[in-house]
Amino acid sequence: MSPGFADRYRELLRVADAEIDEMAARAGDIPCRAGCNYCCKDERIVLTEKEAVLVVQYMEEQLDAGQKDRVIESIRAAAPTSDQASVPCAFLIDERCAIYENRPLACRSYFSRSVSSCHDFFLDKSKMPQRFSAPKMVEIAVREVTRAAKHSKLYEINSLMQRIYADPDKPARWTAERMSDESDLADPE
Repeated sequence: MSPGFADRYRELLRVADAEIDEMAARAGDIPCRAGCNYCCKDERIVLTEKEAVLVVQYMEEQLDAGQKDRVIESIRAAAPTSDQASVPCAFLIDERCAIYENRPLACRSYFSRSVSSCHDFFLDKSKMPQRFSAPKMVEIAVREVTRAAKHSKLYEINSLMQRIYADPDKPARWTAERMSDESDLADPE
């Protein structure tokens, strides 16, 4: 990972979060709250290789052993996320995001106008949820993170994490930013 990426990424997150807060203030109440996680079960969730490094670092350095074991168990059991089938993100533990502070920008840029429309979409994929458009600065941040990624590709979150956590030595390599096994990056979007 290029020097300073983590700092630049965290700055992009601060910008994105500020834009989201401003949008929420303008729009009134955005119903997305902790525990409301239809988007975590109904969307194809993607992240860049560099975002994956930061997620693995967070898991390895910030989660306690019990939390980490539960997340790894969830990763190993997970199917790929999809916007066509209700498949939860592996990081959705007890209906909450285990990596919320370090969730990918794709997750940060999803907003709904109505919990009931998300629920309806969860039950019937022909009923599209009422979504907000991502604020311009969030879109720019997503593009910047993608552009800054080594291969500028996006990866489905559950599949990539399964490949990383399939080998007990890989998380340490990813944490140290030594991702030598290109097979981890086999399925870009």
